Amino acid sequence: MTDFYKKYYGYEDNIKLKDDDIRKLEEGMNLKKLNGNKEEFNERFYRLDTNLNVLVATTKEFLKKEKIYELTLLSEVKEGCSSDNLKSFQLKNSLNDRKKIPEIEDKSFVIVYDNFKKSLDLLAPSKAHRDIWVRVLSYFIILTKKRKGVLPEADKIMTNYFELADKSKNKRLNKNEITEFLDSINIKLKKDQLKQLIQDSDTNNDGELSQEEFEKFIGQLSRRKEIMSLYKLIASGEQKSDINFLPEFITVDKFRTFLEKYQKESKSLEECKEIIRHFEPSDAKEEFKFSLYGFISYMKDPHNFIDDLEKTSKVYMKMDHSFASYFINSSHNTYLSGDQITSDTRPDCYMTAIMRGARLLEMDVHDGSDGKPRIFHKKTLTNKILFEDAIKVCRDNAFKISNFPLIITIELHCTPKQQLVMVDIIKKHLYEYLYLEDIDENNYPSLKDLEKKIIIRCQKPKKQPENSTIKKMTFTSKNSSKSLSMDASYDDDDQYDDDVDDESYEEIKELEDVITVIQNASFKGIEFALNNYSKGKSSSLSEPKCNKLLEEERAQDIIKYTANFCTKVYPAFYRQDSTNLKPLDYWIYGFQIAALNFQTDDLSMDLNDALFADNGGCGYVLKPRILTDPTLGFDPLDIRTMRNKMKFKIKIISAQNLPTNSELIKDISDPYVSIKIYGVPIDKNEAKTQTVKDNGLNPIWNEDFEFTINCPELAFVKFIVKDEDVGNDDFIGQYTIRFQNIKQGYRHIALKNKSSKGTLFVGIRIFNLE
Repeated sequence: MTDFYKKYYGYEDNIKLKDDDIRKLEEGMNLKKLNGNKEEFNERFYRLDTNLNVLVATTKEFLKKEKIYELTLLSEVKEGCSSDNLKSFQLKNSLNDRKKIPEIEDKSFVIVYDNFKKSLDLLAPSKAHRDIWVRVLSYFIILTKKRKGVLPEADKIMTNYFELADKSKNKRLNKNEITEFLDSINIKLKKDQLKQLIQDSDTNNDGELSQEEFEKFIGQLSRRKEIMSLYKLIASGEQKSDINFLPEFITVDKFRTFLEKYQKESKSLEECKEIIRHFEPSDAKEEFKFSLYGFISYMKDPHNFIDDLEKTSKVYMKMDHSFASYFINSSHNTYLSGDQITSDTRPDCYMTAIMRGARLLEMDVHDGSDGKPRIFHKKTLTNKILFEDAIKVCRDNAFKISNFPLIITIELHCTPKQQLVMVDIIKKHLYEYLYLEDIDENNYPSLKDLEKKIIIRCQKPKKQPENSTIKKMTFTSKNSSKSLSMDASYDDDDQYDDDVDDESYEEIKELEDVITVIQNASFKGIEFALNNYSKGKSSSLSEPKCNKLLEEERAQDIIKYTANFCTKVYPAFYRQDSTNLKPLDYWIYGFQIAALNFQTDDLSMDLNDALFADNGGCGYVLKPRILTDPTLGFDPLDIRTMRNKMKFKIKIISAQNLPTNSELIKDISDPYVSIKIYGVPIDKNEAKTQTVKDNGLNPIWNEDFEFTINCPELAFVKFIVKDEDVGNDDFIGQYTIRFQNIKQGYRHIALKNKSSKGTLFVGIRIFNLE
């Protein structure tokens, strides 16, 4: 990581690397990889390429095709025999005296990648070498997660590209090598397009490309006509009608004017000079001038993407409020890997959720037949895991992404005897992270006070006397002909719902002692809560019951309630396939916790990722003032209460290097772009571009769209790129962003898809309407 990038992006690294750590891995070393049958280790040569942002592996003899792992797709690095494969290998060899395999615990490590679905089980030459790999790869993983994949020197890659493409190692590239290289970076050209590009680049007409000719080939391949037009405009101050006119340079003064006028960025002259020094590859940087190539390099840098890095790369919001003032990134039934009925229950699911940003996790804890509490989904076919295993995973990963509190919400089904076991486990593994100070209304802790703390959130069931009946409460709604009836003990009675304790075990004091900051309380109505509950009380509502509350109560009363009490909304019982509720339906009323099934990638998770990319991805986003100050009278259904309306103008200019839509479908894309607006109901809107035929490499649209955003504080924009096809159009990529995190000007958008490939190029203007 260069000093420029550390300064430019304001990184504060949690992992401290030694001076030559990265250099050693760039040079590479031999590691042993456990083979597919888990019987033995095969030697490979591994090296880190920080320019291409990849880990490269080859066989010892360098004869076979290189295997490349993108650093942005790595999920975690774990030291020791921490995978099932390595544990199985250890067990087999401990029972097999003939092989005499030495102890491998101190030399082994596991690289988990592809969203925790795959792993590399590796053995380093020594513990010291193993520790270097773990440090460096953990650094890049966390950097990618927190900073959205910003890595240095992204455009200085020609030599690396050439070396990767040159499989024969003869310093020349034939057509097959070029085609294979293009496939590896998800670019597919028509035969005549490829032939013409090679001919134009092959200056000595021998049918192959040298490194210099290859650089010319890449230059033609990545030629950006739309940026060239912008370059001309900036350099000359006007759009020249002569298409052959190309100014030699952009001066630093004109570059500064461009930033202020178009990009809405205020930079000092010295800051502009420093940018040119970094991105301009020619000697023009000594005179603080941008050539076309330097300017393109700058525009393609992640700093110029649509996200406002001042908001997404660091915690910038005030963190001195209590939980009720924040949206909280929350996972539903975290232990499940798939559907709610039959899927695997795994401790690693807690790690997956934490690494994706979750700060509230759920555990359904039951008695174990052997006296050890288990986590599983009752009345289903899901398997059981040890409560202790899940707690250890939470401890080990709690603060890798965020230093702000991790909440473990427990649905309790244990008898007092195994509650004692739970308490012992919690104290054994989490004691140093628990907040055990006395709390009252006058000294309720803020998020700042709770940094590096793990909070246990649990209901406090009380044993009901025999033959007793559960009392009901009613309160009058805004519609006087209706009343809402709530259980005085628990509000949750749907099958498979959370926070139900139908055993009604008496709680032990030892468990109560570790439930200090947030205490679950039954929801008995808004008025009851406002009159009787303290700040630390937190209720849970099922999706249907919350919907009923929204229908029957005034918006201002609901917002008054959510401004004071941290409340969870969780999916309805009928979502057995792990579909997600619509979090925006509840965020717009101030509900802090919309618990989602993180294993399901859908619109709900796209919006969740977009919201919690804000505030440095710490998992807590301060609610807008309209949801924390009930005196403002905000109503998400009443446009008259919205006082910050904006005009959102966007030009969809072009796309670059769109991936093929499927590994099975190799035709060239016919792409189009959809823009969808989400937020309060009146802001819901969408539009789409025309289709560009047969061009997934560099399609150009230059189409303008305009939207009115009535409540920008709660608005989101989603960009979707699809391949037009007969029948169903194929998904190519998407990106969802919180409206308040959009930067104006000419911006790139990095599309999210399985291959993490493809960008959009857009122009944006935002105006206040009032």
